[in-house]
Amino acid sequence: MRRRPAFTLIELLTVIAIIGILAAVLFPGVSGVMKAAKKSAAQTQLVNIGKGYQTFTHQGFLFVRQGAWSLAAPAQAATISDYAAVLAYHGGLNDGQLWYVDVDPSNETAIFPKQVLVGEGDARQVNPQMTSPSAENGYISWTAYSPTVRGAGATTPLVWTRGLGTDGKWAAGEGVWGAEGGHIVFGDGHVVWVANTTDPESQLVDRVTPGATTENWKRAVGSAPFSGAELKSR
Repeated sequence: MRRRPAFTLIELLTVIAIIGILAAVLFPGVSGVMKAAKKSAAQTQLVNIGKGYQTFTHQGFLFVRQGAWSLAAPAQAATISDYAAVLAYHGGLNDGQLWYVDVDPSNETAIFPKQVLVGEGDARQVNPQMTSPSAENGYISWTAYSPTVRGAGATTPLVWTRGLGTDGKWAAGEGVWGAEGGHIVFGDGHVVWVANTTDPESQLVDRVTPGATTENWKRAVGSAPFSGAELKSR
């Protein structure tokens, strides 16, 4: 019988080196595609939230008012979870997972709540998992403002990725996508990805000074006369 020659150590190391080089070349492309898919999924979530808000306003409401949500006052919000409750109650948007992005660094170990409102009839309440954010329950990945301005349209931001500062930049430690940027859904329901709002081409319409633009989202939602408190995710 003829003995088959074995691979030498040098040959094995050469193969391993080639595999390592191929992995280094291919991995950035694969991870880039996966990240793009996650961004697309997050955009779809925000589209649905925008539709929920439109359903809310089509029922005759002008805007989300400032105050704690309850069955006695189901059109007002004091927190982002209250805001979700308004859209669940009036907009049929009771899917709790719409409010969380799974690649959010704050949510690596979280199990997201399935419903915004829990309970039946007069016992309905905001899901305690949403009102008590934690590494286990998750942190809502969106930010909103209450009251939402009257007559919100195509230039009025409604809800956006958490971490956008009034300086027009997403905070590296707070933003869902770090300082890379985030999504914004506007009053007409369209969603855009914005790296920052300091770029003249990405600035928001200033509702305080007619005809002007601004990087400050507080001026874009209208600080007067419909001012309100920022709805925090934490």
